[in-house]
Amino acid sequence: MSEPSDSRFMIELELLEAMYPEQVYYEARSRDLKFTEQSALLHLRVPESYPESGLPDVIEAHDASKNDLRDRVRAAVRDSWLAEGEEALDAIIAAFQSIIETNTANSQSILAETSNRSSGEAEPKRHKTVIIWLHHLLALSKRKLALSPPSTVSGITKPGYPGIMLFTGPEKDVVDHVNILKAENWQAFQVRYEGEERWEFAHGGAVKELETMGEVVAAVGTRWKKEFLEAVGIK
Repeated sequence: MSEPSDSRFMIELELLEAMYPEQVYYEARSRDLKFTEQSALLHLRVPESYPESGLPDVIEAHDASKNDLRDRVRAAVRDSWLAEGEEALDAIIAAFQSIIETNTANSQSILAETSNRSSGEAEPKRHKTVIIWLHHLLALSKRKLALSPPSTVSGITKPGYPGIMLFTGPEKDVVDHVNILKAENWQAFQVRYEGEERWEFAHGGAVKELETMGEVVAAVGTRWKKEFLEAVGIK
């Protein structure tokens, strides 16, 4: 190694040791430089001609989980277009740090997702509201069936001419209840409204039968009044 190269390399090495105390280790005989970050390791071999010519070779690179990162570090060095004749150790270490940070973030994301699955954490439920218009709702058997959805579903029914049924709750439960009702023999059964919001009523949960359209409008409340009136054909 020429004196200028040796001097430049020693200065660069001193700067690295100051930047990363107790993380940079250099073995002069083998010209091996090792950088550690917790359990991650970057092992470089420095050419005798460096930094005037040649770049350090990546001998070993792995993250805390012992994943082999040599190819990724070498690719990062190539993509950085580091010029021969210039100090490059700091840039190579920075590239290695970036790779292990990305690996750590990905591992944490996968771990969190796996933990959620194993703990049985369910995805947020989708909601659904439907308004059904009927030519009439008179038969007691059908009225009782309409009033008996899963406990998660609430709503309103109005018997007579026309018949109205409004159900809101978790999407699957609402759809299942509507499908059961559809299977009955109806003179007319029209789904006039489908929305993804869950409606709230003054009577709270469950399905309540109301006698008049005015009572139904009052129970729907001002928030959903417009949607309800348009669905049942009242402007």
